[in-house]
Amino acid sequence: MGITCVSEFPCAPGKIDELIAIFHKSLPLARKLNGCEKIYFSISDNNPNVAVTFEIWKSKKDQEKYITELTENGTLSQIQLCLNGFPKFNFFNNLDNF
Repeated sequence: MGITCVSEFPCAPGKIDELIAIFHKSLPLARKLNGCEKIYFSISDNNPNVAVTFEIWKSKKDQEKYITELTENGTLSQIQLCLNGFPKFNFFNNLDNF
């Protein structure tokens, strides 16, 4: 059973373009990682300072490896510098038997 991770990033005023640039660079690499099925990056239509990612992984372990890589290569720190608070992560088990 796969998982979906929905992450919300509350961006600091004036930092959304910087955040977009970070994800523009990092997501193509993430999509090539073992276990990554899809990753989408979106900006809220109601609040242009809120970004979300929708990540679909074969397992939570695969997603955790991705986060470890972001931490080790400094990308997570770069993201945090763009934020006005902490990101929120929600995990959902994908039900394949429908």
